[in-house]
Amino acid sequence: MKEIGTVTGVSGGKITVAVKRTAACDRCGRCHHAHIGFGENEMLIVEAVPLGEVKPGDLVELEMTGRDYLRLSFLMYVLPLLGAGAGLGIGYLLGRALGNPGLWGGVFALGFMAGSFLWLSQYDKAAAKTGRYLPLARPVREDF
Repeated sequence: MKEIGTVTGVSGGKITVAVKRTAACDRCGRCHHAHIGFGENEMLIVEAVPLGEVKPGDLVELEMTGRDYLRLSFLMYVLPLLGAGAGLGIGYLLGRALGNPGLWGGVFALGFMAGSFLWLSQYDKAAAKTGRYLPLARPVREDF
């Protein structure tokens, strides 16, 4: 996933980049991450790691590695579904002993899904502190 943006600030080995929101931004849901904020005029303000010398006003290409992108997609979309499935199975098995497997299956499915979202929230806070999923910013050459 690559986007072009303008560097707005440089500090502490990280940069902030203004990127124009696209239609894909509306569907992604990544904008709620701690490294991303909203600027004026539908611009996203993204924190990134620079690869090379950049200064405010420079154009950069933001890129997230394929492995990180797939991992985040799995965590956000598949993990809660796996949690719900595991909760459904465990709740169904326990519910058979308690007399109502459908009800307990549903309760456990919702509980496991909610637990996965709580875990994801904590994982996101820890990743934000370490900068693990920050995109890389390469300077764009303007000699074309």
